[in-house]
Order: sequence, then structure tokens, then C-alpha cells
Amino acid sequence: MVVSAQKKLLSQISTSKSVQKTFLDEETNKLLQLFSDLSREYLMVKEGVDLLDNKKEKEKETTGVKERVHKVHKDLIKLMVKISVLASQHQLNGEELDCLIELREKFHKFVMTFVTYHQMPDCYNREILAKQLEAIRSHVSKVIDRPLSDKSGIRLENVFTFFMDPNYLDAIFRRNSPHKKLMGEICDILQNQLNQKLI
Repeated sequence: MVVSAQKKLLSQISTSKSVQKTFLDEETNKLLQLFSDLSREYLMVKEGVDLLDNKKEKEKETTGVKERVHKVHKDLIKLMVKISVLASQHQLNGEELDCLIELREKFHKFVMTFVTYHQMPDCYNREILAKQLEAIRSHVSKVIDRPLSDKSGIRLENVFTFFMDPNYLDAIFRRNSPHKKLMGEICDILQNQLNQKLI
């Protein structure tokens, strides 16, 4: 019963805007918004929308695209906040803490690869990225499996199913990608965080 109550409390905490601001700094929030914009842009192109069209974005964006992006973005933020709360409140056991440390190392390597592939598109290798993302997904799963509810596991799968989509990866990294502007903004922030050893 106590465990169930803790999981319910964590769920409520993760949706609190004030708590999100505590655990997600301004630059991280900007990065999350850019990834949300990138996801929306990708789905719009996939549906045949011309991004060079002068119509307003709201007129071009379908309800399905908006809902899909919102769900992925919301699930990602919830997972990030919950893991931050678990770590800061010492709710992880030894094995989970070890997984969290390994997760940070794997995420660091992934970000380095992500930025490199944007800067040098000829080096892009989807299999390497997919393997790194799967390792991250697996470690997140190990961290959250015990302390969080099954819903968090579903959120995890929703997030990684989207970002590990081969078509998505190919679309954002190909040399003539229509998403270069957003990718440039994303990678500038990521590179800055790497330089400052924040990742």
C-alpha cells in the first residue's frame, strides 16, 4: 500500500509545472521544445505538408500530428522528472543507482554521436544510433521498473518507439533533410552542454 501511494504521488508530482521547473532548467526546456517542434515537423512532412508553404502552421498541422507529438513530449517530460525526483529523494536502490550512472554515460556517448552525425552527415549510421538508443531505453527501464508504475513503462515504450523509428532517424540526418534548421539549433545546445560537461 505504501509503495502504491508513493507511485501515485510521483505521478502527481511529475505533472506539476513548478516541480518540472525545479528539475528541468531553462536550456533543457528549450531543448525539449525544439525536439517537439522537430517531431511535429517530421510528421507534417511525412503527411505531405509543404513546409515552405506560406500558410500558418496551425492551418497546416493536423489534429493527429498535434496529438501524437503532445503525447510523446508529455511522456518524455514525465519520465525525466520522475527519474530526477527518484534520484534526488534517494528512492533508488544500489542496483538502480548503478544503472542510472551507466545510463548517463550511455546518454553522453549518444549525444556525441548525434551531434557528429549532424555535423558530418556522410558519417551517419542508423544502426549505431539505434543500438545506442536501445541501450538507453533498456537502462531507463531498469531504473524505473521497481519504483514506478506500469504506466511509466508504457510511456517509455511510447517515447522510444517514436524516436527509434528508422524513418525518423533517416529523415533528420540525411544530407538534404528539410529539418536542418531545427537540427542545427538542437545540436548547438547539445554541443554547448557537452563543452560545459553538463551531459
